[in-house]
Amino acid sequence: MTVPATTVARMRPRSLLGVLTFLGRYPGQVALCVMLLLGVIAIEMILPQILGEAINGLRQHVQLGVPFAPSVYATLFVALALVRAGLGFLLGPVRNRLVQQALGDLRAALYDAIQRLAFQYHDRANTGELISRSTTDVWRLQDFFFACLFLSFDIAASLVATVWLIFAVSTTLGWITLLTIVPTVGLIGFYASKLQPQWRNVHDLHGAMTAVVQENIAGVRVVKAFARENSEIFKFRGRKEIFLNALLDTVNYWAARVPFAQFVFGLSLPLILWAGGRQVIGGQLQIGDLAKVVFYLMAIGHRVGAVGQFTNIVQTASASAERILEVIHEPQVIRTGRRRFPAGNGAVEFDQVGFQYRAGPASIADVTFRVEPGQTVAIVGPTGSGKTTLVNLIPRFYDVTRGRVRIEGVDVRELDLRALRNSVSVIFQETFLFSATVAENIAYGRPQAGRAEIEECARLAQAHEFIAELPDGYHTVVGERGVTLSGGQKQRIAIARAFLMNPRILILDDATASVDARTERLIREGLRRLCRGRTTFVIAHRHSTVQHADWILVLKAGRVVERGSHSQLLGAGGFYAAIVAQQLQPAADVLSPS
Repeated sequence: MTVPATTVARMRPRSLLGVLTFLGRYPGQVALCVMLLLGVIAIEMILPQILGEAINGLRQHVQLGVPFAPSVYATLFVALALVRAGLGFLLGPVRNRLVQQALGDLRAALYDAIQRLAFQYHDRANTGELISRSTTDVWRLQDFFFACLFLSFDIAASLVATVWLIFAVSTTLGWITLLTIVPTVGLIGFYASKLQPQWRNVHDLHGAMTAVVQENIAGVRVVKAFARENSEIFKFRGRKEIFLNALLDTVNYWAARVPFAQFVFGLSLPLILWAGGRQVIGGQLQIGDLAKVVFYLMAIGHRVGAVGQFTNIVQTASASAERILEVIHEPQVIRTGRRRFPAGNGAVEFDQVGFQYRAGPASIADVTFRVEPGQTVAIVGPTGSGKTTLVNLIPRFYDVTRGRVRIEGVDVRELDLRALRNSVSVIFQETFLFSATVAENIAYGRPQAGRAEIEECARLAQAHEFIAELPDGYHTVVGERGVTLSGGQKQRIAIARAFLMNPRILILDDATASVDARTERLIREGLRRLCRGRTTFVIAHRHSTVQHADWILVLKAGRVVERGSHSQLLGAGGFYAAIVAQQLQPAADVLSPS
């Protein structure tokens, strides 16, 4: 899943501000964190003053005999240190709770975005990449949130306060401090600005590596069936090496340049001792005041190191924030309408409908037909003719690019999306079951359904018999994606799931492809009962499945080329007749002697 460079460049200034809005949802807790932190910083600024005054007092006591009480300074110092520790004890849990709440909100927003995005987005998205953004990238922002609530205020307030206090002691020493801090921070900022694209590349490579792992786990049976374990291991190691090389290049870039910036600031201490020592010797500065400056300079050195840490965190987080916000801010192309689902039994009309995927040829072109309530319409055609795309326009998995799809005379784009999809049940060609009980899978669309309803729908789908033979019956937990069941069993559970929705419109996308002829016949009998008074669309490749439909729609290259009943189309000897003949020919080839 790639994003145009112009989009990335446009998002960079806004990415961190975008994720900071999740912290902004808790202004009270943020304010409390800042107040406690400022209290800690204030005490840290006072402690060198106490030590400096103690040194001045001791010197006066030795030289002039002025009374000196060290216990006063020691008591005050210990008391302030205890207060600082108490503030830190309060700050930790408040800050931790705030950060985890913000991260939780961010995860929820990302998950919500993935749920609302249309099929068009998921068609081009990589599952492993989305998992990487939902887990690793969110986790990386934890350090950024901590940095914003601690390092940013600590660095800014401490640097301003210490430089001001040094100027208050000596203007000369203040300028020396300032002239070493500014180039140091400037160099660190310059180096960090070069890191953001590199970190983005590192995160993208990590997502690609995660995608390899996800695909291998999902397709582990295919891998083993073709004895491709070593090849997959080699592929993963290749991605891992590319990722590690990019990571090391990025880390080494930073590690090789920060010491130079720190060297510039390291000049400040000998310059301060040289200039300050001359002032002390000349009587212009007390030795205790020089000690204050040295203590403040040591504190600044700690903050300069934190500046490097903070900028590195910011650049890493900026890349992760971009990747997350690209998903959250992805335009919602399928928007719900406001009209309630219309009364009636589900008349469906396609009016000069056209559809094409992004930057591709038209998949559906100028399709017009009307299906009356209660009718069963079969849609047939060769692979790639647009059969599944056509029926996907009814529940608005995609929106038409031309024309209208109407239900009971109402454009589906005007209908409430939830009501529309609750009234249209779809059994997909690829059956998906969740890692849950059989009953929970059947009741997925209606979690409140009772056991009697679930069993009745299972009987209609010819699934009750095999479910009863499972170890725990309806309470049996199926494996991930239903791997503990056969293809036919999974398909019958999916059909039962659609039965339970009691839909106005039923769409069967090759729903009986994974069942044997006997089971298909039994399911078809159940479908006849279910389809009474409902509009049904059946996509199938077997002519035996579609020959009992009220009429058949024949597609070729996204266009309707024939329509009529099974017997009418066979008698016409056109494209449909050729499709049926092709289905029968392979069987004849197998039976003929070689």
